[in-house]
Amino acid sequence: MREEAGIFSRAIALMINEDSLLFYVKQHLRRFVLALVFMAMVAAFTALFAVIIQPVMDELFVQSGGNLGGRGQAIRNFLLYFFNIGEERLVIILPQLLFFSFLGQAIFTFLSLYLMKTLGLSVVRAIRDHLYRNLIYQSIDFLSRARTGDLVSRITNDIEKIKFAVSETLSVYVRESLTLVALLVVIFFQDVWMSLISLIIVPVAGGLLMAFGKKVKKRGIQSQETIGNLSTFLTETVSGNKIVKAYNMEEYEVEKFARLNLDHYRIDSKIALVYSLSAPIMHTIGGLVAAVIFMVGGHRVASGSMSPGQFTSFLTALFLMYNPIKRLSQANNDYQQGKAGFERVLQIIQSKNPMLDRPGALNIGRVDGRIEFKSVRFSYQPNIPVIKGISFNVQPGELVALVGASGSGKTTLMNLLMRFYEQNSGEILIDGTDTRDFTLQSLRENIGLVTQDVFLFNDSIRNNITYGSKGFEFADVGRAAGIARAADFIEKLPQGYDTIVGERGVFLSNGQRQRISIARAILKKPPVLVFDEATSSLDSESERLIQEAMVDVMKGRTTFVIAHRLSTIIEANKILVIEKGDIKESGNHTQLLKKRGLYYSLYNLQFPEMDIIMEK
Repeated sequence: MREEAGIFSRAIALMINEDSLLFYVKQHLRRFVLALVFMAMVAAFTALFAVIIQPVMDELFVQSGGNLGGRGQAIRNFLLYFFNIGEERLVIILPQLLFFSFLGQAIFTFLSLYLMKTLGLSVVRAIRDHLYRNLIYQSIDFLSRARTGDLVSRITNDIEKIKFAVSETLSVYVRESLTLVALLVVIFFQDVWMSLISLIIVPVAGGLLMAFGKKVKKRGIQSQETIGNLSTFLTETVSGNKIVKAYNMEEYEVEKFARLNLDHYRIDSKIALVYSLSAPIMHTIGGLVAAVIFMVGGHRVASGSMSPGQFTSFLTALFLMYNPIKRLSQANNDYQQGKAGFERVLQIIQSKNPMLDRPGALNIGRVDGRIEFKSVRFSYQPNIPVIKGISFNVQPGELVALVGASGSGKTTLMNLLMRFYEQNSGEILIDGTDTRDFTLQSLRENIGLVTQDVFLFNDSIRNNITYGSKGFEFADVGRAAGIARAADFIEKLPQGYDTIVGERGVFLSNGQRQRISIARAILKKPPVLVFDEATSSLDSESERLIQEAMVDVMKGRTTFVIAHRLSTIIEANKILVIEKGDIKESGNHTQLLKKRGLYYSLYNLQFPEMDIIMEK
């Protein structure tokens, strides 16, 4: 017994683990149990209707209980006793009971449906929260490889499938199953042999349900994937619409979308075929069974072994069983689509982020900003090194510039510093401690990042500047904007700091977006700053303003500047010339020019009009 109990408990635990929809349903167990009670009441009132039909019909055809069989007489006697009435009043009570059975079904159907729909909404909210939390904490590597449209599809379309599976399908499963059980009790109570004949539909229906369900699940996964492809395509063409228009590729993109849309249509058509076949097949089987029952039942009524009311009650219960069976067939198909969506969502939920805090990681306060790279190596793909054993050190408050061709590894070094990626070997130290020994949150609290591709949220300027900062006052926001040379243009806007910038800051110029990004970094007050190509795509006036802002911001902070324009880093304490993942030259501007090496060549390429005369 103990072993069997252990197996049962393990089975239950497996059913409600995080890989199962029931894991999320059990978090709202009270609501689910109450809905079950209401659904059981729906089944009971449905069965009551089938039972009450018998005395109603017998009152019409066999007055005052004459020639009634044992079951019919038992029902009549129970009603007379329960309501404490004479036979003459039975004809008044029976229509009221019929109405009462319909009313009971209506009330408890409403209550169960409402509870199950809100349960579905609650479950979906929990899954969506879980999914987004896991997604937002994923590694940069995971997010850079994922397709944005596919992720959006999983968090919207797939989640909707799950909601339908819980709020609609689960309630259909339970309610119709309970109704079937109640009606089975009625037909077996009325006639055992005819009940056994009618139950031939059960194994046939069960086999069909399983066959249809497998096909729907398989096609459902394919359907969700094609929706993800459509979403990805739509995201790309909307984001890159300028390029589409500039190269007159509208028709090409329309045709490409049409092909993707056709793929989705074909898969959904196959799902529609299964849906369309299931109901008529069940209908045909049900009709065949009904024909046999009519033949057998008609013979028994004619022979007097069964009363008209008893036969009518049996038929009523049997026909009432048809709808639950049909709905269960439909629900099984819907559930398989929901299950397919849940499996796609689980792929995200179960994806583990390799960038996690080590056990006992330090929650550091403000660092001094002494940074050292020691033999750091890194590659995005196996056997293709991007950083090849780089070593250098930076003192607190120094300005370090990283220069070199695109793809040389400059941005990758800064990504490693902020632990967006983990180096394959070597150490990166801040104030003498390996960055992997810090918590990610405390490490990144100490670093401010300003990138070339500025990202602003579709929110107010104020909220974009204060994003990620704590314990500030409005005066601090204005001060940060002033240092970033952004205060003047912000104050001229109609809503000032409350101006909505649009998606990715579309309502602002490149220079304005960049200055807000710098203000955001300033308000954070980090001891370490990273400017990644902060001025590369700006006009000369915006570049001048931002360079002025950068000079003010960098005071007293350890600063890294990645720049193609060498004019922005002439005053750097240290310039690292990086080529193919390695440091080729190191020194300040004057020292590197004297070497007449790679930096000298880069400088003369950008300023050919300057005749640099070096001492021999």
